[in-house]
Amino acid sequence: MKKCIVLFHGDCDGAIAAGLYIRRFLRDMYPEQIILRHSHPWRLNIDLKRVLSEPDIEMVVLVDLALSEDNIQPLLSVAKGGTSIIIIDHHQSSEKTLNQLKELDNIKILWAVVQSTPQVLAQSILRNLNNYENLLVNVANICEGGNVEDENVRIVADKVKLVLAVEPTNIELIHKTVDYIVKGDEFWNAPIFNDVFWKAKWLLNLLLKKILVKAKTVCDWDIVSFTSPESLIFAGLFGIASSEHMKKVKKSIVLIREEEDKIVVTIRSIKKKALDLCQTIMKNIDHKAKSTFGGHKEAASLTIKKVYRLREVEDIVENVIKNSICAEK
Repeated sequence: MKKCIVLFHGDCDGAIAAGLYIRRFLRDMYPEQIILRHSHPWRLNIDLKRVLSEPDIEMVVLVDLALSEDNIQPLLSVAKGGTSIIIIDHHQSSEKTLNQLKELDNIKILWAVVQSTPQVLAQSILRNLNNYENLLVNVANICEGGNVEDENVRIVADKVKLVLAVEPTNIELIHKTVDYIVKGDEFWNAPIFNDVFWKAKWLLNLLLKKILVKAKTVCDWDIVSFTSPESLIFAGLFGIASSEHMKKVKKSIVLIREEEDKIVVTIRSIKKKALDLCQTIMKNIDHKAKSTFGGHKEAASLTIKKVYRLREVEDIVENVIKNSICAEK
């Protein structure tokens, strides 16, 4: 029996987009013929190659994954072999890669630089959204930094974003979220969500306090670093904490965290310079350490192979800010 793999970013807007797509377009195959897999930017190359090598797959749906040029060749090989590929994304950094793939018959691309990936679906192929689906699109937009007047929607968004972020390797939680969406359930009220929420809230508040204490300011940018043990404690909360810190102190931020085999740089910019700063940092890194980067003007991230020590990456980031952003002033 032929099957479809849905590989999605395991965050708020990625899970919502995957759930909405399956709910509307793959419902007749769900769950028996659908293989759910989730990924994150730091391990996308590994997960994508693993997914594309699965046997008896007639369709692969890639959702909210900020594909880079490193992903082109595996996708081309699979598409030329007859497998249908659908790419749904909203990351600005994906544009160059997607332009190289869009001419292939077996690849369909749904992409636009909008607030969230569910928003891409809503303005392209989803028609007559019901109240539940509309709510989820709004929730995803808030998760990605948008605003909404409805306080209840904001509360749901904050909860979903936090819970999915704090346990980025919790397969049951992330895949259950997609399952709830396909079935039309209010997953944010499920026990599996409530059990994690208060832990996530407490950890986020602790992380925000640590950022305030550790921050070093260079030309209106805060630079903050975390060691491997600290990264382990706060897991997937660094992106959310960076955004919250930026809103609170009205300054852009570069958060650098050391992990077991890599260093991750998370950038949030008030003046929409995040993606540009990512690219400039990449240019100042030795080719042996270069990995992947992606995101948007407001929010972007860079993963560096652990050729450098944490302090050395801090110095590179600080010098880039001084030589580019400070120089502009």
